[in-house]
Amino acid sequence: MLSPQRAVAAASGGAGDAMESGKPGPVQVVLVHKDQHSFELEEKALASILLQDHIRDLDVVVVSVAGAFRKGKSFFLDFMLRYLYFQKEGGHSNWLGDAEEPLTGFSWRGGSDPETTGIQIWNEVFTVEKPGGKKVAVVLMDTQGAFDSQSTVKDCATIFALSTMTSSVQIYNLSQNIQEDDLQQLQVYILH
Repeated sequence: MLSPQRAVAAASGGAGDAMESGKPGPVQVVLVHKDQHSFELEEKALASILLQDHIRDLDVVVVSVAGAFRKGKSFFLDFMLRYLYFQKEGGHSNWLGDAEEPLTGFSWRGGSDPETTGIQIWNEVFTVEKPGGKKVAVVLMDTQGAFDSQSTVKDCATIFALSTMTSSVQIYNLSQNIQEDDLQQLQVYILH
C-alpha cells in the first residue's frame, strides 16, 4: 500500500496524463480556449471519474478552491489530498507529514506565471463516512486563478461561476487577511 505522500507523488506530468495512466492526479475537465475566450467541458474525462463503480451511486461532495492567481489554491488542495490519503489509510500517523517532505498533487510553483488553467479535478475520488454513517464521494476541484494578465474579467467570472455552481463547498482562497479589493473581486463575480 502506498503512503499518502507516495500515492500523490505517483501522479505524473500534466492534467491529462493522470487519466491516461490510471495514476492519481489532476484531470482537466474544463478547457480554456484563450484566443476565443471560451470554455469547453471535457465530458469524457468527467464521466471517467464520476461514473466509477465504487462511487456511481453515492452522493458527491465537490470541494472547490477559487481565488486570485498565484495565491496558493493548488498548494492548499495538496494539504487536503494529504489529509484524505491519511484518512483512507486509517489515520495512524501525523497527516501533515515531515517538515522536509514536499507537497505533491496538484501542480504548483513559485513565480508570477499562472500554473492551473480552466478547471481540474483529482481523478481519485475519496469515499468518506459522515457522522451519521452515510458514505459520500469527495471530489477535489482546482480552478484557474483569477485576474492574471491573460484573462478577461468575464473569463475569471465564468470560471468562478462554473466552480461555484458545481461545488458543494466553494473556498475563496486568500493569502492574507481579507481586504476591500478581495470583496470587490467577489462583487465582480456576482455581477457578471
